[in-house]
Amino acid sequence: MGLDMYLYEKQVHEVAYWRKANAIHNWIINYAGVEDNCTPISLTKEDLVQLRNVCSEVLLAYTEEKAMDLLPPASGFFFGSTTVDEWYWEDIKDTIEKLNTALEQSVDDAMFEYYASW
Repeated sequence: MGLDMYLYEKQVHEVAYWRKANAIHNWIINYAGVEDNCTPISLTKEDLVQLRNVCSEVLLAYTEEKAMDLLPPASGFFFGSTTVDEWYWEDIKDTIEKLNTALEQSVDDAMFEYYASW
């Protein structure tokens, strides 16, 4: 069991999958201003650009201070580590790549749906 997270382009196909990338999950929950209760969250292409930009800023700084300020890990029973370590940085790099692909392959007015389960 763990924090499994999915991002779908609405009514089309899965565009990204994360496993225990709790900082990304935390950002989406806080950005959307919703309760973390395993229900789908609608996101626009602009929202994904925002997330990619935050990830890029954190990766560019490559400091724990910047990570904790802009993209802090979240704790939860199945969420994995809350340490800013090599796995954290790999999740950030991976997220940028996934979002770049999703953004390049989607139409301008694409809508996305984020869903996490644990």
